[in-house]
Amino acid sequence: MRRRSLLGLAGIGGAVSIAGCGRLRRMGRSVDRRFRIGDDGFEFDTGDGFEPLDVRGVNLGMGKPGRFPGEAAITREEYDRWLEAIGELNATAIRVYTIHPPAFYEALAAYNRRADDPLYLLHGNWIGEQRLHDAGDAFRLSDELADGLRTVVDVVHGAATLPDRPGLAHGTFDTDVSNYVLGYIAGIEWPPAVVLETNDRNEPGKYEGTYLRSTTERPFERWLAGGLDATVAYETAEYGVQRPVTFTNWVTTDPLEHPYEPFPMEDAVTIDPDALVPTSDFEAGTFAAYHVYPYYPDLLNETPKYVDYVDHRGDPNSYAGYLDDLVETTEHPLVVAEFGVPASRGIAHRDVHGRDQGAHTEREQGRIVADMYEDIRAVGAAGALVFTWQDEWFKRTWNLQQFSDPDRRPFWSNVQTPEQRFGLLAFDPATAVSLDGSSDDWVDATTLTPADSPRRLDDGADASRELTAVRVTSDEAYLSIRLEFADLGSAIDWEETTVLVALGLTGRGNTTLPHGTAARTAPMDFLVRLAGPDDSRVTVDAYYDAFAARYGEEAGLDVDAYREHDSGRFTPIRMVLNRGYTVPPTGKEVPFDAVETGRLRFGNGNPDAPDSDSLTDVHVSPSTNAIELRLPWLLLNVSDPSQRRRLGDVWAESLETDASFREISVAATTYRPREDGTATSIDGETNLTHAVPGLEGDRLRSGAYEPPTWTEPAYTERLKRGYETVQAAFDPDA
Repeated sequence: MRRRSLLGLAGIGGAVSIAGCGRLRRMGRSVDRRFRIGDDGFEFDTGDGFEPLDVRGVNLGMGKPGRFPGEAAITREEYDRWLEAIGELNATAIRVYTIHPPAFYEALAAYNRRADDPLYLLHGNWIGEQRLHDAGDAFRLSDELADGLRTVVDVVHGAATLPDRPGLAHGTFDTDVSNYVLGYIAGIEWPPAVVLETNDRNEPGKYEGTYLRSTTERPFERWLAGGLDATVAYETAEYGVQRPVTFTNWVTTDPLEHPYEPFPMEDAVTIDPDALVPTSDFEAGTFAAYHVYPYYPDLLNETPKYVDYVDHRGDPNSYAGYLDDLVETTEHPLVVAEFGVPASRGIAHRDVHGRDQGAHTEREQGRIVADMYEDIRAVGAAGALVFTWQDEWFKRTWNLQQFSDPDRRPFWSNVQTPEQRFGLLAFDPATAVSLDGSSDDWVDATTLTPADSPRRLDDGADASRELTAVRVTSDEAYLSIRLEFADLGSAIDWEETTVLVALGLTGRGNTTLPHGTAARTAPMDFLVRLAGPDDSRVTVDAYYDAFAARYGEEAGLDVDAYREHDSGRFTPIRMVLNRGYTVPPTGKEVPFDAVETGRLRFGNGNPDAPDSDSLTDVHVSPSTNAIELRLPWLLLNVSDPSQRRRLGDVWAESLETDASFREISVAATTYRPREDGTATSIDGETNLTHAVPGLEGDRLRSGAYEPPTWTEPAYTERLKRGYETVQAAFDPDA
């Protein structure tokens, strides 16, 4: 391991006297260094010398339901509650990306006054990605970088009053939390195009500052060194304090060579934390801070030495392989400043070893996060911060962002979007159904009842095909439906019963019911088919298939066949995972990949149940003779349920164009399936055995459900089922 040789040259390797700061010593002053970077990571001054500080914790964003982060709307009560739970997680540190409202610093100070073990703070400053792209050359934002960091310094010292500015916290910051600030992490995941343009537009050259210098001639690293040097200089002069500093980095701009990365911009440029080193006047030191996830970029799935790497458990582990490589080749102590996986229904990237970006239960999320934390520690990293503390409803994901209204994302919970579900703290709709068979959640639901008697086949399963009611309700996350039957027995026999639920939003869907039912319907856009845990799914009218419209040609679909109105075809609902690529240097072709997200999962959706499964779509309750299902809004092409907006004509208009709807037409029916899943032929105009609301000749009638709208989402907080697993992993005595 090469680490420490460079830091030793910087003069911060051993125990250093507080009075050792050269410039300040010459001025007859000393600098306060409560925290510093030692050989293996952070250290804190006990009064009798420096002791190691184990950095483990969470990132804390500024979003909450109904608010964008820039509104800085988290309250003191919420901060108090969250900090208490973060402390109980066995965390030692919190990272924030930007200045929070004054309530955060007040809450942190109050928590640390009463807690046996304080929560330390790693503070960032935010530069928007679009600002960087607009500037092109980062040096055009030098003042913004330095001014932003200076403001952060004033804020943590309780010496700032910030005016009301769009997208930023404001108010009087008079609470001093500087004794708990471990250091500063500047910036964001730097876009490689901006780094390249900055390096191209500026002359090569090193930075030589009072407290920091750069050892390479790359201009972007010189820019970072200048901004951080100005920060250290300001805090030293104004407050007589120094603390560790660094900048945000990620795999895309790491200094390693990645010949197996298929996308050139993911390995186009280097930002090396080892290029920034402290001078002898800066004894607090510098460190490295990386965001590292197991599923992105694709080099983590394609590099043989990572894919074949065997971790400390004896298991193949590409994530640990990359981390080992990164830590081994980094001189500075390295903090993994972001890591995690989301507990979302949808998925955006696959990981070769199953740590995908999405499609994890809350329990799986906790286990994977705990295992990743062990990986980080096993390779010798200096700290780890989970991304993230709370779910973030405002977020988007690359493969779904065109299907929702960006201005309305915080107002509803899109469980299909992985980026919204990284948190250890969930925000559940206040009126969410438990999906555990209990009838209590359905008291106020819209209820449809059958107008006709069932067709009896005298095969012993008539009661399981007889519908007694259909109840429909909705909330900020789901459209939920409860199907009630005469008698499901001790367990429903799926070989004797299939259930169909037809849903319409556009008034232009299919009017022919498939699966050999010989029935017509009002225009229906979606069809739910319940045929057991291994064969249940939601399908979409081919014409209203947004995946086919956006990715059909790439996926190899016969796109022309999807453009026909009222074709009678219902197609699988899919989600793209990658659009295909070629792996250098082998030439391996990785094809376009998508997942059928319309497949339905059976389980218990009650988060308080011992056997809870947070990805449950369908719950069968023989004891209450009911089948309950919940369908994510985006699965139904609803782009904003809070205002009843849906995708428009996905072929004739842009996918970003939406339309309003007032109600959802609902019809449910049953039939006896044959071996191939189609309806058994019976005497009559259709092959259906029962229906709600009923049948008119060969036509399945429908009822109407009018979803409520809202301006403010109603929600409750809940610690996810994986919280305790992470808590155990963070336990220093474990």
